[in-house]
Amino acid sequence: MEWYVVEAVDKAVSRTKKCLFEPFDFWKWMKLAIIVMLIGGSGGNFNSGSNSYSSNDYDFQDSGPFEGFADSFGGLADQIPTSAPDLGLIIAVILLIFALILFFSYVSSVMEFVFVDSLVSNEVKFWEYSRKYLRKGLGLFTFRLLVGILLLAIIVAMALPIVLPLIASSAQNFEETIMVAIVSAIFLLIGIILIVAIIGGIISSFVNLAIPVAIYTETGIFRAFANVFGQFRKDWKQIIGYWFGRIILGIAVAIIIGILMLIMIIAVGLFLLLADLLLYFILTTVLPGSDIAVWIFLVPIILIELVFFIFLLAFIALPGKVFMKYHMITFLQQWYPEVEVPVFDVEQMGDDGEEIDEEEEREY
Repeated sequence: MEWYVVEAVDKAVSRTKKCLFEPFDFWKWMKLAIIVMLIGGSGGNFNSGSNSYSSNDYDFQDSGPFEGFADSFGGLADQIPTSAPDLGLIIAVILLIFALILFFSYVSSVMEFVFVDSLVSNEVKFWEYSRKYLRKGLGLFTFRLLVGILLLAIIVAMALPIVLPLIASSAQNFEETIMVAIVSAIFLLIGIILIVAIIGGIISSFVNLAIPVAIYTETGIFRAFANVFGQFRKDWKQIIGYWFGRIILGIAVAIIIGILMLIMIIAVGLFLLLADLLLYFILTTVLPGSDIAVWIFLVPIILIELVFFIFLLAFIALPGKVFMKYHMITFLQQWYPEVEVPVFDVEQMGDDGEEIDEEEEREY
């Protein structure tokens, strides 16, 4: 039995070389790097500030365990602003963060289609493809949102056996109940992580395969997902092999890219650090006693270096991202031949229906 996940490796390497290095185009790399960063930006970290509380602020000695627990949370609740201006500001910040998360999730969904079409055509038309896939991106965003709600419901359902006893417990047995709940929560957390990771990974693999299907069959993501799942029912063995193969490939690519990034971080990071220190000493010598003026010069330079550093790391990671996407596309071509993906290196079809690329055309 031929495993498509293995056969797709050589073709993916060849396509990656042709796309990125034959010839090398800086602006093409730049646009692809921006697309990849926008795809990865859907789950950005939004950290909110929090106050620090000391246990010395509360007296637990004269109260039972439940009373002390309630008093501690009562003290925390007293710190929450209830005045209209402060509460309104907090709500506005929360809504803004939520809106930003949704916006970047939508942008990420659109960029998924832009990335696939750019690699298939070997032409990165950022704005044209972005406008082209606004609607399909909205469908993918909606699909992912529904999947996220489903996974959240699974987490809540699994957490109920721990939460309900806490709610029903009385002051007398609260300490015993919460200790049991903590121990149970550890095992529950491990189980939730494993189950959600497996379910999410399976759904994500189907979604990634459904994106080119949606593009080149001119269907929505929901229909494309159903088509991919239908093909899975016909040929599930190849998908099982695909999952294991992708895990191995992902680990190998991550190790290679990680080593390159580490080398670059050390080399470039040390160079920039030494350059900034040298510039700092020069400025403090030229402008003695003017710390504000020194930092007015330094801050913009540091920000520019930070942006440069981010793009440099994105450039290093780009070949790995492109290779993995080409591998997925090549696998899809073999596993789901009914979907004609017009990859740039496919020139014609042979008499036996096999695809002939540019390298094989002369021999054919």
